[in-house]
Amino acid sequence: MVAEQNLMEGLSETLRKIWGFDSLRPLQHEVVESSLANRDAVVVMPTGGGKSLCFQLPALLSESLTVVISPLIALMKDQVDALNVVGVEAAALNSSMDEEEEADTRRKVLSGQMRLLYVSPERLLLSSTLDLLRQAKVARFAVDEAHCISAWGHDFRPEFRQLGRLKELFPSIPVQAFTATATPQVQRDIAIQLRMERPRRFVGTFDRPNLTYRIVAKDDAVRRTIEAVKRYPNEGVIVYCLSRKDTESIANALVANGIEAVAYHAGLPNETRRKISEDFAQERANIIVATVAFGMGIDRANVRCVIHECLPKSMEGYQQETGRAGRDGLPSECVLLYNHGDVIRLKRLLAGADQELVAHQNRLLEEVRRFATSHQCRHKSLSEYFGQEYVGEEDGCGACDVCLGGMKPLDGSTEIAHTVLGAISSLRIQNGVAFWAAVLTGSRAKRITDRGGHDAVGFGAFSAESPDRVTAWIHQLLDLGLLQVEDGQYATISITDEGQQVLTAGSSVELIENAALIQPAKPRKSKAGGTMEVPGMDHALFERMRAWRKQTAQELAVPAYVIMHDVTLMKLSAIRPSSTALLRQISGIGEKQAASYGDALVELIHESGLPTDQDAPSTAKKVIPTSLPNKTATYANSFRAGIAISEIASKHGASERTVWDHLATWVEIEKPDSISNWVPVDVQSEVKKAISKTGSELLKPIFEHLDGAISYEHIKVVRATLG
Repeated sequence: MVAEQNLMEGLSETLRKIWGFDSLRPLQHEVVESSLANRDAVVVMPTGGGKSLCFQLPALLSESLTVVISPLIALMKDQVDALNVVGVEAAALNSSMDEEEEADTRRKVLSGQMRLLYVSPERLLLSSTLDLLRQAKVARFAVDEAHCISAWGHDFRPEFRQLGRLKELFPSIPVQAFTATATPQVQRDIAIQLRMERPRRFVGTFDRPNLTYRIVAKDDAVRRTIEAVKRYPNEGVIVYCLSRKDTESIANALVANGIEAVAYHAGLPNETRRKISEDFAQERANIIVATVAFGMGIDRANVRCVIHECLPKSMEGYQQETGRAGRDGLPSECVLLYNHGDVIRLKRLLAGADQELVAHQNRLLEEVRRFATSHQCRHKSLSEYFGQEYVGEEDGCGACDVCLGGMKPLDGSTEIAHTVLGAISSLRIQNGVAFWAAVLTGSRAKRITDRGGHDAVGFGAFSAESPDRVTAWIHQLLDLGLLQVEDGQYATISITDEGQQVLTAGSSVELIENAALIQPAKPRKSKAGGTMEVPGMDHALFERMRAWRKQTAQELAVPAYVIMHDVTLMKLSAIRPSSTALLRQISGIGEKQAASYGDALVELIHESGLPTDQDAPSTAKKVIPTSLPNKTATYANSFRAGIAISEIASKHGASERTVWDHLATWVEIEKPDSISNWVPVDVQSEVKKAISKTGSELLKPIFEHLDGAISYEHIKVVRATLG
């Protein structure tokens, strides 16, 4: 118990000193405990969940070397830069280093100074690297982007399969695998491929409540993309396209419409791609139109919108790519442009590949198609795909097109369906969706009349409707199997046997309409929790701080988020501390950051002429989630029954420390009438007095005020009752 208490104090002190945070999230705490206990583990923690901290913090607490295996030089550089900025000794071994840099890194590793060393799978298994690590006495291996090791995943990389040798070469050293996206099948495969011994498995909540998901009809890709991009002026936006040609076409169209955008794809010279990545990370460029080559190496926390101009190839890919939006927890948007033609296009690209691989990729693609055409809440669909239950509010999540626009039965569904089917069956010449939408809305454009569209049954039947709306109806009939896409040079459509039977028999057809596809809605902040609202935030000061951060990042050649997150700057612009000492009280600012940037920030605050020290840090209000996180929910019934912590821990096979963390989360959300089953009434009273006198929500000042007589666990639970 004493050792655990010392660990808790050391963890809190290190976390606060280095990163400026008061405490870990419950799942992070479990992973860190497991790492320090030298256990193998598979950790699935969605983007923005803080997975990097789970292998960085143990390295500091144990004062030992952790080797992080990462697939991209750019990704290694960003993490090393971020660690160096907060005062942690970290480096990477890669091909971009000169001899002197590599020699210096090796010297630090052997001297015991280095806490985190980043290497690629290929570099790790070179004899020179293995000799270095044997001499350095590595404490643990952390495999980042671990889904790359599984052929069942969405981004399999053969070089990762070599990592199975780690257990041969270093049999006594634990291996922890980290990824943001992995189905249960992929999680199992990761453990098998890495030859883990009795691994623990930690799976975070896949739902990202701060993201608003929208599926939009892909009738005019350029116009739809421009509509979304214009909602985020001067903010980070990524537009994903399927091909190099598409990236250049969309980027050029954006530029032609007065929007600064840059195309990025694997065909560009390495130096060009590197510059684009750095410009985006340092906020010199805001809008990148890219293939998925613009992927794992991209680390910008304040991307506000991710647009998919083409259907993703898998749900894992979609989750990871959309996960690059809103990593700082602030509201952000994900727009997917959908038409059935993209499904055919992607299937054609698989032609000629290994039959088993084609079948697997087609299954993954079918899951994406079902997601895009589903009438179910997008947050719920994503959670359930990754094997997690999603419990939303009765009136919907408030953060997807389905719940915002509402799916409603389309009036006159049967008549509309028969009109569309009748028109398509009346012409022998096959045409695409856009052609038939034009026919049904009465277009007399030359391309329509030349192909006899004006002679089709039902020509102009929907002249009062927009082509967008009619296009959505046609796509739904495709998804119902009443129409089909024909293989050929162009994606054309025809009526199916089932569709002909419906037309002949006059059978009823039920169509559902999503209002969001008719009239694009403005992005709306999610009703779910997790984002920060800072009362009294001054927007002008916030923008000046962002400009300072951008300049500082460029001078240091590091991503802007490495300096400070938007959320931290928002709190600074609201609280406006008058000194660097007071600056240290802001969550998200560690000791080295305060020492390096404190004077500049305080000067900006004084230059604003605004009143300083307006609020204590505790007044930055967190939006409390309306539903329990999945992990906490597993303990909820035990908490409601008032069962003792030790008994709950034994029942769930968890540490008492972990159960206390979940109890605090449960208390904060459910607000039970009493916590006396776990915290005596007199202890509650003492903690509340200490919080009142210290004026702080931070654990350590309260703990010290109470002379260490009351545990951190009790303090945290009592504090949760006051939230």
